[in-house]
Amino acid sequence: MCGLCGWLSPSPEGGPRAAPLLAAMLDSLVHRGPDGQGEHLGAHVALGHRRLAVIDLAGGAQPMSSADGQVTLVYNGEIYNFAALRDDLRAQGQAFRTRSDTEVILALYQNGGWQAWRRLRGMFAFVLWDGAQRRAYLVRDACGIKPLFFHHRPDGTLVFASEAKAILAVLPELARIDEQALHVLMNFRYLPGGLSLFRGIEQLSPGAVLEWRPDSGARARQRTLAPDVMPAEDVPMVLRQSVQAHAVADVEVGAYLSGGLDSAALVSILKRQCGIRPQTFTLAVGDDPREAPYAAESARLLGVPNKQAPLILSLEDDLPRLLWHLETPKVNAVQVYALARFAARDVKVVLSGLGGDELFYGYNAHRIFYQLMRLPGALARMAGRSAAPLLARLGSLPWGEPERALRMLGHHGDWPWVYGLLRNVWDSPRLRRDLYGPRMLDASPDGAFDVLREAWPCHRDPLVAMNQFEWRNKLVNDLLWQEDRAAMAWGLEVRVPFVDADLHAAVQHLGRRTLMPGGQLKGYMKNSLRHELPGALFARPKSGFQLHAPRFFNQHLRPLAREYLSERRLTETGLFNPEFVRQVLRRPPRTGLRWHYFILYLMLMTELCVDIFEKHRRPAGHAP
Repeated sequence: MCGLCGWLSPSPEGGPRAAPLLAAMLDSLVHRGPDGQGEHLGAHVALGHRRLAVIDLAGGAQPMSSADGQVTLVYNGEIYNFAALRDDLRAQGQAFRTRSDTEVILALYQNGGWQAWRRLRGMFAFVLWDGAQRRAYLVRDACGIKPLFFHHRPDGTLVFASEAKAILAVLPELARIDEQALHVLMNFRYLPGGLSLFRGIEQLSPGAVLEWRPDSGARARQRTLAPDVMPAEDVPMVLRQSVQAHAVADVEVGAYLSGGLDSAALVSILKRQCGIRPQTFTLAVGDDPREAPYAAESARLLGVPNKQAPLILSLEDDLPRLLWHLETPKVNAVQVYALARFAARDVKVVLSGLGGDELFYGYNAHRIFYQLMRLPGALARMAGRSAAPLLARLGSLPWGEPERALRMLGHHGDWPWVYGLLRNVWDSPRLRRDLYGPRMLDASPDGAFDVLREAWPCHRDPLVAMNQFEWRNKLVNDLLWQEDRAAMAWGLEVRVPFVDADLHAAVQHLGRRTLMPGGQLKGYMKNSLRHELPGALFARPKSGFQLHAPRFFNQHLRPLAREYLSERRLTETGLFNPEFVRQVLRRPPRTGLRWHYFILYLMLMTELCVDIFEKHRRPAGHAP
């Protein structure tokens, strides 16, 4: 895993002149590549790279150029089928100078143009400059595992990087939080689509190719991967192939291990199919105290070593550092950050079970949505709309769980709206007034439900539409985002075998009724893995990696809240309403206030981001 950055200029002198800018960008990405740094300066182009060496430790340095020097590449990620692709290219007469997957990307382009990148299987983001054709390509993998940000300047210059902070390092005027993006974040708890927290900085979409030329600027070409679809009985085989591919490395490969099925399945395949007995890592965290003992028992049954650690953080120091890496508030990133720090002491690469719930319908939200679909529509709407006014007489804080449940019933049949309510989207004029200060209210951001409806997939099965939306948005811009940033903070590469284009295509071909028979979460997956895993693992209830928000906030975040959520502070920044903070904090913390405390947590992290980015107060001692 690595970090890349660069500057594409309409002027031939723009590349060499960008040398000091490139140095500043690379300095901001040291954590992504502690093993080396490289630069390429030429007409129109300045390319920079920070390297974390995992494959071809001696020969894979970047930027890498073709033998004739005309084509140059900077690349972040891993290509899991690079050895097979290299063999094919060699058979066609292509010569190779290294054992790296980087050179395979170059060779594919030279032999088949950018369309040849459809053959890549892996997680990647890269930028290729073709000096002969005077064009550059920005590319991101189809699942959106690796990040790539860019900014268009009015003169046609394109600035890009693995993280937005590298762009901010040379264009500090962009370091102002975008009120529209913040409003969406406060509703979704992540930034869907191509948003970043900063106005003018965008993300490249998963599976997209952005072509840039000095004389015509940039235009996006959407690339779609179309792997061969496997019949139902072959999905376990595709999963095994994915794990085997993700295990390729010239360094030791470990694994995260929870008490659930996803990580246990990966560890079992690693051991039985790949001959790897991985060191496994578990963080004792979350609402369910059984999670860590379950993980220890899984390790014993699977015959692998397991290291466990409690969640120990000094949040007054660690939270600002984490937010510097994340570049956006994330309510569950603290746990991911702590687990990555723990694993990075022993290994450079770990496999994670992330994506299994999205792939095989494993969330409780899937079950609730399924149950709502089965209710008689007219009866559900009548019940929801008639009971809702009663809540106003109880004097409770707005947007508690009873209110959300009744609103879901009242909107039955309007599935994007129901999904939004289920996932805590709250946008309304009343709640905007309750939560926001004058800066946000004056910005008058577009409605969060409108953003959701615009991105909602067209599918006659609402649960499939929900699943597709989460795969394209929540998985990419919440879970994968925080996994990448938290791991890169410690120089750790996290690989996600469930988030694989071939596997996703094979699973989607089965259909929701096969994957979730009778509403059973992960029904198909459990049946497919019964020969792979010990039976005791299937009897466990599902538990999460989430924290008890009211308890966590009051035990760990009160000192930061006293400073960053004070009336003086909130009045100064103008983003949030101090009265909402007072109302929540003067009530006893309890589970029924979970949404309210998550909002406080997002407010606190946003105020920290104001200091870090708008006021340019980089936290001291950032990792590694």
